[in-house]
Order: sequence, then structure tokens, then C-alpha cells
Amino acid sequence: MTTVNINLIRLDGGTQCRTVIDQSTVYTYLERIKEGEEFPLMETIFDGKTYWLVDGFHRYHAFKLAGVKEIEINSKPGTLQDAQIEALKANSKHGKQLTNDDKRNKVEMALKIEGFEKKSNYEIAKICELSASFVASVRNPEAKKKQDEAKLKYAKECAKKFEDSSPTITEVETNTDLIRSEIASQPDSGIAPDDEEMKATELAMQADQETMYKMLEADDALAELYEENKKLNLLNAQLQVRIHGLMNEKNEAVKMIKDLQKQIDRQRKMARADSPTRTETRLDAEIASRNLNNQNPSNSDGTLMN
Repeated sequence: MTTVNINLIRLDGGTQCRTVIDQSTVYTYLERIKEGEEFPLMETIFDGKTYWLVDGFHRYHAFKLAGVKEIEINSKPGTLQDAQIEALKANSKHGKQLTNDDKRNKVEMALKIEGFEKKSNYEIAKICELSASFVASVRNPEAKKKQDEAKLKYAKECAKKFEDSSPTITEVETNTDLIRSEIASQPDSGIAPDDEEMKATELAMQADQETMYKMLEADDALAELYEENKKLNLLNAQLQVRIHGLMNEKNEAVKMIKDLQKQIDRQRKMARADSPTRTETRLDAEIASRNLNNQNPSNSDGTLMN
């Protein structure tokens, strides 16, 4: 770490990978500087005479606008070529996200460095922290065209497969009605997905989405198809959650019905235990009739005796 005059830092050594400086980001940094916020130190390579800026271009312009004269920076000894190589690694994991044009510019800058034209796509991709396929597409535009065609074909196949395998809203509503109508008669099958199954499904969907993101790499030609795929994924996720909820409702209803059936059975047993049998009822009726006749004797003609 060293303190230098900001005017000694140079930006014209081919160390800026971005195609443009985003003015809104610069002014946002400027406001934060005025508020006293501390920023990470800018990274430079010092060749014994010049400090070549390799990381922190937006911060540099914000500090200049703020009128800063002296500034602390991180500095490592090296050559201008070292600075260019270090710049290829910048902004991959921090700062304003690089656009596709920025990434393409980064690869083109790498290929201009002496000796780099002999490096493999994988080696350049590792230095630039990009994919080897992206490097190959910049090196060979014709290969990129074929790559785009392959991506488009694959994306369409994925979308068609997804559409064919996903139930329609009408099918889901029909299945929902069937499930509800069979709640009382169906035993608890235990087929409702548990938390681990749901989590595994969610992770699988996330993995599929990440694979799609990497494949597309924000390709403008596939933007519309990508948005449609996102809508389908969202619809599928909503349907999965709804189905999961219905299965839980079904299991709860079955459990409730079983509990009610047990209560009914217990009430029936208690009722049978407390109620007299038919035979007992008939005998009681005959005894009551005899007692009545004994208490009220009559003549043969049926008239009561005095």
C-alpha cells in the first residue's frame, strides 16, 4: 500500500477491459465518497516509473470528480504486460458486472498480448475467468455462429420437452377433482412427497436453471425464448406446490375420516352395551301383559267384575 498523487496513475496502457465507463456508477461512487464511505484500494502495477491502473476505473473517476489529489493504492512491481494480464482478471467477481461486450473485449485484449495467441482457449479462459467456449467464439466467429445455432436448437428441444411433460391447467384441475372425490374411499397411500423429496426437486430445478443460464450466457438471439422458458418454469413450480398442497390436504382428510370412523365405532359399541336385546324386550312385554291381566280380572263376556 502506498500514497501517490492521483495524476501519476495511468489508464492508457491497455488495461481497461470495459468498453465504456458507466457514468451512473461513477456518480453513485462520488456521492458515497462525499458521505465519507471507504472504498477498497485501487490496484496498480508499478514499472519503476508509472503506476498502471488494473482495477478500480470507476473509483478513479469518482475520486477525480471529488477533487482528491493524494490517494492510497495497492501497488505491485511489474511491467506494462504484467499490468495487462492482471487487468484481465479484474471485475470477474466484484464491481459492476461485465457485459458481453466487455467480456468479448477482454478476450480480444488477451489475444493481443505477446505470446497469448499461442495459448489454448482453456488457458485464456482461465486467465480471463470466462468459459472456454466463449473464448472460442471470439477467436472464431464462424464457430460462434454454429454454437448459437446449437444453443437455439437445444433450447427449443428443452422448451418442447418441458411443454410436453408439464400438465395443463385443465389437467391439474381435473386431477384435483378426482383426488378430492376419492379422499373418503382411498387409504393413506403415503405418496405425498416429504420435505427431503421437495428439497431434492427444488435443487434439481435450480441445477437445470443454472445449466440453462450458462448455456445461454445472456445471448440476445435467445432472449425471447429464454423469457418464455422462465414463464414455463414458474408455472411448473406453482403447479408442483399446488399438487403438494392437495396431497397434504388429502392425507389430512383421510386421517380425519379414520378418526371419525373410530369414534362412530366406539359409540355403536356403547349403544349395544346399554340397549336390551330383542328377546329381552319381548319377555318384558309378556310379563307386563300378565301383570296387567292379574290386576284386572274379567267375566267370560269380557266385563269387569265388581
